[in-house]
Amino acid sequence: MNEELNELIVSYEDEREELTKRLNECLEDFDYLGAHKFQKGIAIANHQLVILNSIKDPSYQKKTELENMIRYYDRLKTISPLISDYIDEQVAKTNVELNILSNQKVDPFYDGQEFDDAIFDLAYSKILSIVFHLKKSSNLYLKFKCKKNNFIISVTPDEQIGNEVYFPKDKKRLLKSLGFKRNKTKEYFHLKLSLIHFKDSQQVKTIVSRVIYDVFYRNELDTETTLVIQSIF
Repeated sequence: MNEELNELIVSYEDEREELTKRLNECLEDFDYLGAHKFQKGIAIANHQLVILNSIKDPSYQKKTELENMIRYYDRLKTISPLISDYIDEQVAKTNVELNILSNQKVDPFYDGQEFDDAIFDLAYSKILSIVFHLKKSSNLYLKFKCKKNNFIISVTPDEQIGNEVYFPKDKKRLLKSLGFKRNKTKEYFHLKLSLIHFKDSQQVKTIVSRVIYDVFYRNELDTETTLVIQSIF
C-alpha cells in the first residue's frame, strides 16, 4: 500500500509544481483569470496531498502544524528580538513534540492484518458482516457485508447517530463523490463494489481511507477503533 501511496504523492507533487510554474507565467503576463484557474488547481492538489500523506502517516497534519509553528516563531524572532528568549523556549518545546511524533510508529490503524483477514473472510462467506467503529461515542461506524456478488459498505443509519456527528451538506457531497448513495428507504448511505474480480482488500482500504481523511477528517474520530465481526456460527 505504501508504494502505491508514494507514487500518488509524487504524482500530485509533480502536478502542483507544474501548476505553480503555469501560475507564475500567467502572473508575468498579467493574465489574472488564467492565474486564478491555476491557483484553484494548486489548492485541489494540496488538498489531495494532505489526504494521501495523512493516509500514509496519521500524524502528518499535526506534524505540519508544528513545523508551521516553528517557522512562525522564527519570523517572529526577527520582528520582535526583545522576546527572543521566550521564542527560543517555545521553539524548543515545539521541537520536542515534533520529535516525539516523528519517532512514533505510523502504521494506519485500519491497515493491519486483522482488517485484511476480516475483509477476505467476508468476501469468501466465512463471516456475515464487519462493523468498523470510527467514533463510538456517536455510534459512527462503517458496516461491511456481501450480497449478490457485491461488497457493500454502509454508514451508520441517520437515526442511530448521536448528537456529535451529523451529515451537513458538505459531508453528504463528499460521500456521494466517493460513490455512496442513499439506500431505497433513504435511511443511510451505502456503496457497492463488485466481488466478481475480487483479489485483495486494496479497493476497500482506499474507500475507508477516503471516508476517514476526506469526509470525516481524522481529528473527528477516535484514536483507536474497534472491529466487530459477526460470525456465521
